[in-house]
Amino acid sequence: MPSQTLYIVKIGDEEFRFTQDQLDYEPGNYLANHSLQRVDSKARSHVVEADNRTLLLEKDPVLFKLIQAHLRGYDVLPIPDALVPNYMTKESALENLQRDARSLGLRRLEDKVSTCQLNLSRGTQVKLPIVQKKYKMATFRDIWVVVDITEEGYRTLLARFSNRNFQVVAPSSLKCPGYTIVVCWRDFEGTYVRELTLTKESHCVLLESND
Repeated sequence: MPSQTLYIVKIGDEEFRFTQDQLDYEPGNYLANHSLQRVDSKARSHVVEADNRTLLLEKDPVLFKLIQAHLRGYDVLPIPDALVPNYMTKESALENLQRDARSLGLRRLEDKVSTCQLNLSRGTQVKLPIVQKKYKMATFRDIWVVVDITEEGYRTLLARFSNRNFQVVAPSSLKCPGYTIVVCWRDFEGTYVRELTLTKESHCVLLESND
């Protein structure tokens, strides 16, 4: 079986090889029409070398890797961080990829970029992380002592406010960055939550993380 002819796009020192089938992945595009053997004399920044199978382009080589992958039939969007040129933002990389696709007549890729941009603007590509709340409890006698508690312990303490042993008091001056004071109270008889025992007449503060 005879080997396929390879066509080369050269950008700076990097070479990108294509078969004719890959160039025809999007019929009618600039590379396919010229088969890298001739160029429109009106085209800008396009030069054909002597062997008639190598085309010189003035494009960003990192973005052109996405174009090469697209012509090989791969999905290339959203753009992975590793293929965002270091002098571009992710947004500008998308815009520049769309501009390159348009200049090369890659309409399918151009449309895919437009859809990706629309989805990003609507937030459909943004996945918010699942935030796990954290809880603390502070007790005061001579000094404030702050300890982490589980969500179960936090819920248990909230439920115990119907207990007659609790007296809700005004928020204290306790500062705990990143946490909000949920409630402060004075415990007259001591409360057992897991292995946490409050001594008699402890001033207590229940805190929840701001995240």
